[in-house]
Order: sequence, then structure tokens, then C-alpha cells
Amino acid sequence: MVGIKFKDTGDHSVGLTEAQLNAVIDIDPELVRLGYDVVGRQKKESFRQAWRNHWRAACWSIFLTSALFMEGYDTAVINSFFGLPAFLNSFGIKVGTKLTIPANYQSGLTNIAYVGQCIGLIINGWCQERFGSRKAFIGGMIVMTATIFLAVFAVSLNMLLVAELAMGIPWGMFQTLSTAYAAEICPIQLRGYLNAFASVGYGGGSFISSGVLKACSTLTGSMGWKIPYMLQWVWPVPLATGCFFAPESAWWLARKGRFEDAERTITRCAKPGFYAEREAAGFVAFMQHTDALEKVEASQGSWKEIFKGVNLRRTEIMLGVWGVQLWNGNIITGLTVELLENAGMSVTGAFDMNLVLSAMAIIGVMISWFALSRFGRRSIYLTGILLIGSCLLPIGILGFVDETPSTARAMGGLMVCINLLFHISLGPVCYSIVGELPSSRLRSRSIVLGRFFYLVSAIIGTQLRARMTSVDSWNWERPLLILAKSALFWFGCNLTCLIWTFFRLPETGGFSFAELDILFANKVPTRRFKQFKIRGELAFYIFVIY
Repeated sequence: MVGIKFKDTGDHSVGLTEAQLNAVIDIDPELVRLGYDVVGRQKKESFRQAWRNHWRAACWSIFLTSALFMEGYDTAVINSFFGLPAFLNSFGIKVGTKLTIPANYQSGLTNIAYVGQCIGLIINGWCQERFGSRKAFIGGMIVMTATIFLAVFAVSLNMLLVAELAMGIPWGMFQTLSTAYAAEICPIQLRGYLNAFASVGYGGGSFISSGVLKACSTLTGSMGWKIPYMLQWVWPVPLATGCFFAPESAWWLARKGRFEDAERTITRCAKPGFYAEREAAGFVAFMQHTDALEKVEASQGSWKEIFKGVNLRRTEIMLGVWGVQLWNGNIITGLTVELLENAGMSVTGAFDMNLVLSAMAIIGVMISWFALSRFGRRSIYLTGILLIGSCLLPIGILGFVDETPSTARAMGGLMVCINLLFHISLGPVCYSIVGELPSSRLRSRSIVLGRFFYLVSAIIGTQLRARMTSVDSWNWERPLLILAKSALFWFGCNLTCLIWTFFRLPETGGFSFAELDILFANKVPTRRFKQFKIRGELAFYIFVIY
């Protein structure tokens, strides 16, 4: 087989590399053309048209992503437990006149869940590619149901450590499974929005937990902290049952050689009659074609290929995008309840503030969808980092003034702003980028690796945060002002993130997976992805079969 090359149309155009041209496979050329026609039509759709034509795919993506409500819920619960009277009465120790959870257990309860999530990520990196998204999801829900028992019947902090470790395993599976699934099942114009919905899961779960904890804040018995755990049993059964009827990713089916099943999935995920005769088959041929291009750099789809050739650059960007999501400084808002209580705010008032922070997460994602329709992923990421930094600096300055109720309210207001800005920009757009960035053959493993890096960073970050703010750790007598001064440390991290993003993060929105493969294969500079025209947009080459 021979690929017909294109003429050079200018300094800012790229096409298939020689290695990609040599990777052609025996597919009907007319089907390939039909596949590129389908992709070209997807790129021209507005959001409204894309939703009208592919609402079924969008709904299935949202359904599987809703599993992240569980993780957002429990992560917020365990952090807020440290200021919950019922939890303090059961597990707290006295420091002066106040009950508190020791700093080592505060960081331990948070970080042990991260360790479990790391284990779950590794498991999902293997299971999702081997068994498909549906089977991996259902298996994770079965494990989730069992592990909740450990938390509900815990009688010591050590037992809670084991429970958080066990629950973290299925959470880790859901974190990346839903992102990879959304990226592959949704059309180009919905891909960014539906990947960003993952942030709604975390924010929505946190919002639900805030309401539950506010209701339980007046309870002093053990049920005051057990009820929030028990409510997690609401999720697994309906989610697992619904997933049984969900379509499998057509991209995964194509990689496994199940082309007829992939064609049925494509037809099922669009409105009836959307695809003309042979168009669904052509779209499957496009997937085969893209897979052939990616075999140049990832013939086995293995872990080690993530660090080879062109994929090494993609991996570095993947790690950076996940790292920026944590080290931008938003982590400072994680212990708002405990800090505001230490500043003199009532328990009810502190939990009201936590409810506001959680609401900002949901509102922010809705605004981010508007931003995604107007601006590129790179622009939103840069702007988000810059604006969060502009809030961190005033908080740091407040650490050098007298500690008063007005200071606490000012810090609370700035934390709300940081939370809103994060959920407009870095929170949701991170998922849009990481779902598009890897090659299809390495997508699940690459996202797993990036999230693994995020969790390791989170362990380090939460250790620092707990020791910066806990009254029994570094012997701070004025924790509110120490929190404020710690914002200067996070401001420095924020500047580092800004510099990396400017020089290393390319624009990924609006491209098909094959087009991104070509841009990376041609080593297009980071800040020029949108400036380069990809030659042969609807058909990269014609197969000539001898």
C-alpha cells in the first residue's frame, strides 16, 4: 500500500509524517472518506446541534460520571468531620479546652484514601482496557458497597484509616474511568463539556455533604458521623444497574476488532436516522485509521510506551495539567470549617460557609461551560491560575494584620472567590484537556498516570496544609494568621504553575484525535497549535491497493 502525499501549502501547515504514511492499513478507502466526512460534520456543529444529534451519548456520559459524586461527598465529609461535634466527641482529644483530632490522624485519614485511590487507579488502568468501561464500572460499584460497611461500624480512628483505604480503591477506579469514557463516547463539540462535568461530580458531592453535615452538626451521638457514611449506600445499586444497559465505548470496541459492535454503539448514541447509509461504518473505519496512526508510537498500548517518542511530550503535559490543578493554591480552602471555628465563628456559621464553598463548585462549572464555548482550554487555564493568584496574595497580606472577626470574614470571602475561580477554570477544564490529550491507544493508562501524580501531590499538599493550620502540630497559637501567611507559600506555587502553563500547555480543543496525533508527531510548538493548518482535513491520504 502507498499513501499519496500532499503538497506543502505554507509554513504553517502539517500533514502525516513519513512513519504515519507507512502505517496505512487495509481499509476500504471510501469508508475512510465517509469517516472523515462524519468527523468534519462534528467539528462544524454548534453545541445545540451536537446535543440534539448526540444527546444519548451525552446522557450516558453524565450517568457514569455521576459516580464521582460519591468521592466528592466522602472527601468533603472526612475533612469537615474534624470540626463536627459528634465526631470530636467520639474520636477527639483535648488540647486546652477544645477537642481536636490529632494532626497525624487528620492528614492520615485524608492521605490513606489517596493511597487507596492510587491502588484503584492502577487496577483501572488494566481493567478498563482489558474488560471495557462497563464491566470495570460495575465491578467497582460492587466493591464500593462492601467497603462502606467498614466505615459505618468503625470504633476507632485506626479502623477509620482502614475503611478510608478500602473505599479509596473504587474511587480511584471511577476517577479516570469516567473521563476516558466521556472522551470516547461523545462527539468533538460535546467532548470538552462532558469531560468537565466530572468537576460537577466532585463539587456536587461536596455540596450534598455540606448539607448533610449541617443537618448532623447538632447531633452529639455516634449517629451524627455514622449517618453521613451510611448515605453512601444510596449510590452503588442504581449506578451499577444503569451501567449494565450503557453502551460500551466504540473506540474500545474498534481497538478490540469488534467493528460491528462499534458500529451499533455509534448508531445507538445518535438520534434515530442521524447517520446515512454506511456513515456509521465509515466512522468505525476512521477509528481504525486513527488506531493505525497511533501504532507508530504505541504498537502495544503498554505502560512503557507512555514514556517513549512523541508520547513522552504528551505524558509530561498530562502530569503538568494534573499538577497545576493541585498546586495552584486552591488547596488552602480545604480546611475552611476548622479554621473559621478556631477564629471564633460558631459551628453552624462555619458549616454555612462550607455550604457556600460547595455551591460555588456547581455554579463555577456551569459558568465554565459558557467559557468553553467562547475560549480555548489553554486560555482558560492561564486566566484561572492568574486570578487565583490574585486572591492568594491578599490572604497572605492579611496574615500581617491583627486577628479580628473582620479578618476572618475577609479571608472567608476570598476563599469563596478562589473556590469559584477554580471551578470556572482549572477544576473542570483539567478534565477536558486530559480526556483529549493522550493517544487513543494509551488514553486510559495515560489519564491514570496523571491522576496518580495528582494524588501523590495531594498527599504532600495535605500534609503541609494540616501542619500549617492544626493547633497541635506546629504549636501555632494564632492559626488564622498562620493560614493567611501560608497563602504566600501557595502564591509561590501558583506562579510556578503559571510559568509552566504558558510555555508547555498547548491548545487541545476542537481537534479530532487523529489531528492531535499529527500535531504532536510533527512536534508543533506549544503556542502554535491553533496556528497550524492540518493538510487534508477530511482525508489524509488515499489508499492505493496493489
